[in-house]
Amino acid sequence: MFAEVGYEGATTNAIAARAGVSPGSLYQFFDNKEAMAEVLAMRYVEQLRALQAWPADGPLPLDDVVDRMVDPLVAFNLANPAFQILLHGPDAPNAVARATERLHREALSHVDALLAALAPRLHAEERRRRAVVCKHLAKALLPLILAADPPERQRLSGELKDVLRGYLAPMADEGERFSPGRGTS
Repeated sequence: MFAEVGYEGATTNAIAARAGVSPGSLYQFFDNKEAMAEVLAMRYVEQLRALQAWPADGPLPLDDVVDRMVDPLVAFNLANPAFQILLHGPDAPNAVARATERLHREALSHVDALLAALAPRLHAEERRRRAVVCKHLAKALLPLILAADPPERQRLSGELKDVLRGYLAPMADEGERFSPGRGTS
């Protein structure tokens, strides 16, 4: 319901009807619509955290880093259409906003860890700045990607990957120069 009509447009009665339960039954589990949205947002946070878990076993090639940034993000958002409404919707309740702040911090840490795997010797401050830029590039293009039909979505995801590759290539080169066992060039 949140995905279809937004947070404000979703009513407790409509949510109950969609769930196939009476509003009274719904109130046994949730005090109000805000509580439902908060629980849903926390579920999304946990699901996205699980998607972002990956073993860091040394330097990663640039293409792997970019794929690990973009592919899970697009797939997750397609599978969970209410996520964008709750995460970025103008009418999301404060409790949901607090939950998504945690998600933003974790997403940034995930991107930072990917960049550390790409260029292990890069100074943390520069890596963090680049992680912020990557996150915002993906955030800016994600609505366009999600709104496209499947063939165009694939092409647009490729465009985002190209942008990220171009932005990160100098950093990857730096990582290659300083990766253990490679020496300097």
